[in-house]
Amino acid sequence: MSSDPGRHQEEGFKKLMDAVFQQSQASASQAIDEAEKKALAAIDESEKYALQKGEEISSSYREMATIEARKEISKAEIDARMGLLQLKESYVDLVLGEAKKKLRSFTTTPEYKALLLNELKAISKKMPVGELLVNAEDVALVGEDKIKRAVGSGVSITSKQIGTGGFIAIRKDGRAAIDRSIDSILESERKALRGKIAGTLFG
Repeated sequence: MSSDPGRHQEEGFKKLMDAVFQQSQASASQAIDEAEKKALAAIDESEKYALQKGEEISSSYREMATIEARKEISKAEIDARMGLLQLKESYVDLVLGEAKKKLRSFTTTPEYKALLLNELKAISKKMPVGELLVNAEDVALVGEDKIKRAVGSGVSITSKQIGTGGFIAIRKDGRAAIDRSIDSILESERKALRGKIAGTLFG
């Protein structure tokens, strides 16, 4: 059984996620910037130290001192950048954790119920759905009858904990599945954010 969660992530959840991420990132942005300045300052201090160390070594070892100084600069820069990467990754986790809390609250609202029903109707037009994996809370919120009217009366609804919310639709022949769970979208965002951070730091 194959799945294609990336291409089929629905726009309603995505727009909501974008809004939550922007708000969460704004609250962490100042702390990240301050940490970056401290890390860059550490790089500068290491460069000064390395050059001073080189000057203190006798002229007969000038070439060796230059090599040592360069090694010191390189190591200090790598250590500082790695430290900054780890710090920024921790803020990725913070942002996504905050987003997850807000989305969990959202899943109890009438807006979420309407969004879920609309997405279920949309997925039924993309493929014949044989089984639907949904949180038990979402089945209770929307109602089994409404879910079947949205997807098709022949669908089998399986109450299964799939995380924050959303659903996983399995094709009738079992050959494909579409993952529209909120946690799947969050994981995609985590990978994208980490990739951007690494690219910024290490080019």
